[in-house]
Amino acid sequence: MDRLMDWKGKVLRRRYRLDERIAVGRTVEVFRAFDLLEEQEVAIKLPLPHLVSDRDFCDAFRSAAHRATRLHHPALVEVIDYGLEEGRPFVVMEMVEEKTLHELLDARRKMKSVGALYFAVEVGKLLTYLHEQGLIHGSLDERHVFIFPGRQAKVSDPGFPTVLGGGASPHPLSQDPRRDIQGLGYLLYRSLTGRSKTEALEDIRNGKLKWDSEIPTRLQRLVQDCLDSAGGGGFPSAERMLREAVSTLREEQPMVPVPQITMVEEPEEAPEAAHPAPIHIPIPHLKRWQIWAGAAFLAVAVIFLAVWILSSVITESKVEVPNLVNVSVEEAVKTAYERDLGLLVVGQEYDADVKAAYVISQDPQVGVMVKKKTVIKVLESLGPLTVPNLIGLSLDDARVVLESRGFSVGEVVYREVPGYSDNRVVETDPPYGSKLSSGDSVDLVVSKGPSGP
Repeated sequence: MDRLMDWKGKVLRRRYRLDERIAVGRTVEVFRAFDLLEEQEVAIKLPLPHLVSDRDFCDAFRSAAHRATRLHHPALVEVIDYGLEEGRPFVVMEMVEEKTLHELLDARRKMKSVGALYFAVEVGKLLTYLHEQGLIHGSLDERHVFIFPGRQAKVSDPGFPTVLGGGASPHPLSQDPRRDIQGLGYLLYRSLTGRSKTEALEDIRNGKLKWDSEIPTRLQRLVQDCLDSAGGGGFPSAERMLREAVSTLREEQPMVPVPQITMVEEPEEAPEAAHPAPIHIPIPHLKRWQIWAGAAFLAVAVIFLAVWILSSVITESKVEVPNLVNVSVEEAVKTAYERDLGLLVVGQEYDADVKAAYVISQDPQVGVMVKKKTVIKVLESLGPLTVPNLIGLSLDDARVVLESRGFSVGEVVYREVPGYSDNRVVETDPPYGSKLSSGDSVDLVVSKGPSGP
């Protein structure tokens, strides 16, 4: 297969039209494409044709693409979809027009100290998020970082395979989260000094960073600590690095507003007002018969009021519970209120038969007579669960994905399937995109090697 066979104009999965190849890397090529369904431009990344025959690489690529679809962060290039076309995996990403950090550094552009600190904060937030998700970026370099106006940045390709060599399985450069922090230190050093990649790596290897005089000492120390993180020194986590970057930024820009702890001041005590002179109200002198007449009238009034309240309680204290199932929660609240009842959402579940934000079940049931002010407990629907695309994932990864999304794993059938390595999901029942409820099972067909003679 040719290294760069031309797929321009090809439509993947009858939805994504490849319009123009815009980049070629060591292992992938990137196309500007058009989503015919959503009518928007997207970027599509595919392994280079000569790697399609490498099952391990393609399996790792598909697994990374699947993981990336579950990640959502402002500093992350969004992965929209992924799939397989003629045995070649692909991933659909948001189209980013901004330049990469690699392009800016090649143009001899440098970051100022404050800009570099904002960059460290942006990327630090993303790394903290990724590490909390149990994911390592693994290959944080200049080509994976896009620089936006307003001191914003986005990072692409978290966890994707980038290196292939010596017949070993493909892998990101590292699975140690501290290597991500080290990678950020390298990017900061290059961005602040303008050193070339070769020069920067040589400086780091020799332990002699070459700083310009205008770079603040504390920022130099932050970069050094990032670089030392993978060796057991420096920052133990991305969160610790982020805190230091924010603190350093505040020191560099003391006049920039930062979140403050709200203090509630004790109200000042008002001066005690002078006591007004007592007002003397003359009390009339009542005759004995007048007192008895007033007491009798008050007793009759109390008895009348008690009888009226008791009759109201007996005749109007109960109402019939209305039917709230398959009614929107908003409308259910109004219906309950009209009958002098309350409503409480006690849980949410995915349900293939009930629309999102509608009531699945209620307690008490419809038609039951209950006291006014009774609270009706309802279960709210989150809508149907969609069966994810598991094709190409290992059986263990497929189990994790299904269980994390509220499904259970049904029957697992092994079958010899050409083009797939062992223990890979090749089919699901129900298929990808089907609508199910919480707890429903998904059957899997898993590839196995050819049986012996």
